[in-house]
Amino acid sequence: MNYKKSPYKDLLRDDFDFKTAERLQIKYSKISSEISNQSQSLVESDFKIVVGVDVHYFKKSERGIACAIFWDKDKKKVIDSSYATMKINMPYKPGFLGFREAKIISHAIRESKIKADLLMCDGHGIIHPRFFGEAVHLGFALQIPSLGVAKNPFIGFSSWKSMERIRGKKTPIWLEDPNHNNSNNTIIGYAICLADSKKPVFVSTGYRISLQTSIKLTLSTTTSNRQPEPLFLADKYARSFERL
Repeated sequence: MNYKKSPYKDLLRDDFDFKTAERLQIKYSKISSEISNQSQSLVESDFKIVVGVDVHYFKKSERGIACAIFWDKDKKKVIDSSYATMKINMPYKPGFLGFREAKIISHAIRESKIKADLLMCDGHGIIHPRFFGEAVHLGFALQIPSLGVAKNPFIGFSSWKSMERIRGKKTPIWLEDPNHNNSNNTIIGYAICLADSKKPVFVSTGYRISLQTSIKLTLSTTTSNRQPEPLFLADKYARSFERL
C-alpha cells in the first residue's frame, strides 16, 4: 500500500479532545495488533530504507518543525531529508503524542519522493497504556512497518538502571512486575545500550515488525550516538532548521 494515501485519516488529525483520542486508540490498537501478529515474518534484510522522524517546537509557540531523514541502511548514509512546519493543535499529554505529532510528521514524510521500508520514531511503540504509542500510531496510520526508540521510560517494569553501558547490552521491559510470578506476564520492549558509555534507550515494536527485528535494526543503524542515526540526524536537522 502507498503510505502517502492513508485510509486512516482520523489518525492524522490533531484536533480531537482526549476522550475521543483515547477511544480511537483503543479501537485501532486491536486492529493494528491483529495485523501485526499476522505479518511478523519480515526480517532485518527486508528493510533497506529507514525514515527517522522527530519534531521540535518553536519557542513560545505551538508551531512545530518535523524532520524526516531517509537513511540507506546498507550504504549507511542519508539519501534525502524533508520537512514540514505548522501549528500544533493537540496539547501535550503523556500517552497522546501520536495525535499531537502524526499530522505534521506525515506531511514531512510526504514531502519526499522516496518510499521508506521502515518508520523509526523518537517515541514508544507498544510501551503504552493502550499499546498504541506514537510508533504504532504512525505506522498503522501510514501503513508502513514501524518501531519506537524512546529516550525515557514510560510504563512497565525493568532493571535498566543497573545495566552496563556497553553496546548491545539489554534488559527486558515487562508489562507487569516480574517479581509477582505472573505466568501471563509479557515483555513489551527492551532497554538497550546502542553505544558504549551511552544511556540506554527503550525499544518496542510499532506496526508489522517483531521485537527481535526491531532490536537488530536499532543496532544496525546506530554508529556512536545514543540513538540510531536516522533519529539522531532528524533531531539535529530539526533543531538547525528551528534556528534559521
